Amino acid sequence: MTFTLMARDPVDGTLGIATATGSPAVGGFVPHLLPGVGAVITQGYSTSLLAAERALAWLVEGKTVETIVDTLRRDDKGAAWRQVAVMDASGHSAGWTGEYNVASTFMHCGDDLVVAGNMLVSALVGEAIQRAFRMNRDLGLPEALLAGLAAGQATGGDTRGTLSAALLVRREGGLPLDLRIDEGVRAVDALDRLYRRIQINREFQAFLSRLPTAESPHRH
Repeated sequence: MTFTLMARDPVDGTLGIATATGSPAVGGFVPHLLPGVGAVITQGYSTSLLAAERALAWLVEGKTVETIVDTLRRDDKGAAWRQVAVMDASGHSAGWTGEYNVASTFMHCGDDLVVAGNMLVSALVGEAIQRAFRMNRDLGLPEALLAGLAAGQATGGDTRGTLSAALLVRREGGLPLDLRIDEGVRAVDALDRLYRRIQINREFQAFLSRLPTAESPHRH
């Protein structure tokens, strides 16, 4: 029902998630991120926001991603209907795809990159996302995430098309990039256009430039 990539910038530790699906409001359900701590994606036939809350809390406590995933899966009687992945602040990741999710399904959990999908046209969607992300990595994390999402859509994406999409990027002490298309035709394209528009919106960029950050806590 959804295709998603979650990644970490190894230079400054920025975490990011890009996701798209054939139903509305994916940004409120799939991506979960706590800068400096880690990120979680939770999707599938029956998405569990509770799993994301627990995973982030356990990351704060210092538990490993493998321990978190094993515990979540073992303790959840609905695990077979979930697709969950966890990434820590160092970029280590782990996850699972429950056997009752709608095919085609895909999951890659590596250092600094997770790609996951279900109800996909084929597993080629996940492979295309990985390639596009890596090819565009030098452009910065937001650009690479959007490129991965676009490649997923171009390869067929969700069998129902894309009705909503979201981009969430943040580093510890930095400002959020939190964009959503909650309902729209070809939502991945709409998300990319929204990102481009805010980059050239002088008033909005001036607003961002005066907000406090860890490096400049007294900006105003």
